[in-house]
Amino acid sequence: MPTKRLLIDGFRPWPSIRPVEWEESVKKWCPVLLLSSCLLALPAAAEESVNQLLAAVSAGRADEVRELLVQGVDVNTANPAGRPLLVIAGFNGNRRTALVLLAAGADVNAVDAAGTSALMAASGFGHDDLVDLLVVAGADVNLKDANGKSALARATLGGHGQVVEALKAAGAVEDSGGTN
Repeated sequence: MPTKRLLIDGFRPWPSIRPVEWEESVKKWCPVLLLSSCLLALPAAAEESVNQLLAAVSAGRADEVRELLVQGVDVNTANPAGRPLLVIAGFNGNRRTALVLLAAGADVNAVDAAGTSALMAASGFGHDDLVDLLVVAGADVNLKDANGKSALARATLGGHGQVVEALKAAGAVEDSGGTN
């Protein structure tokens, strides 16, 4: 018994396509669809790489940071709160990670939403070896955050005498207005 096609007001759910037309259509549209699907996957893959880089910087995994940067993740990426990678390394005292970021071209004077630079963060927590590295890399020792606090002020408030001396030796000056 032959199978009948359902016709509703002349509508056929599967219009008859000749094999030659189908083959030409596949040849025409498959590369476009494949490219489109690849391009749609790129932002998800890029976002995953950025998340991996943020986690690696936060944890001080310098080798992983280096590998992700080699893959093309932007060295001046910031976390969702707007904190650049180098500033994260500054807060955490990750000298090796900061060195990798600087070698890859990170902006040594990049700041987060509060105006905090890596030097300010490292100074405030007394990470003297990282402070030395950032100063040598060209960090602005007199840069101030949104509250008018400099790296020198943060080191002084934190009681980090060795950092205070290093900053002064690098040209940091105390603000005469007392806002340091």
